[in-house]
Amino acid sequence: MNKLSVQIVAVLAFIGIALGALYYGGVFGNSQNGETSQTERTAKQVEILKYSDYSCPACAAYAPLEKQLKAEFGDMVQFGYRHFPLESFPHSELAAYAAEAAREQGKFQEMHDMLFNRQQEWSPAQANAEQIFMDYAEMLELDLEQFENDLDNEEIHARVESNLQEGIRRQVNATPTYFVDGHKIRQNPQSYEQFKSIVELYMYRNN
Repeated sequence: MNKLSVQIVAVLAFIGIALGALYYGGVFGNSQNGETSQTERTAKQVEILKYSDYSCPACAAYAPLEKQLKAEFGDMVQFGYRHFPLESFPHSELAAYAAEAAREQGKFQEMHDMLFNRQQEWSPAQANAEQIFMDYAEMLELDLEQFENDLDNEEIHARVESNLQEGIRRQVNATPTYFVDGHKIRQNPQSYEQFKSIVELYMYRNN
């Protein structure tokens, strides 16, 4: 290799080193810096409020998606439930009373899940819903006398009615209707991935 060739190789090597330094220094907007900015974003807790009817098949269909979100995000996602019993279903109000009666004994979530999981047992018009709910209470090891009394408790009835009127004021006209951080979701997600995307949008919003 002659002297000129050595000089050319040295110049090319210097240029290569310089370009590498500029790239990794971020001058060219490389993807590594982009990835860093993504991971540095701070997630915030998301509150999801649901207006729902235990008789509603669509509400039952969304319940597993909510559980999946909770399993994936843990305490970063908080769910709230609001009763919105529809007149088109004969046992909706009584189901709401049953859930609230179970709440009085610390078993709201358990009754909530049972009502959705066994919806086809008690929701038909001909079903003896009150007796079925008593059976559920026994399965959950609730105080049956207290539970039965709470089904007729005016305070619990007023609580359910208050939820319903709140929903009407917020222009809820179908179930389920979701509010994420106070914002009404105009069109319910059609899959878990869509639901997750909505949650993540609010989780990283303004961060």
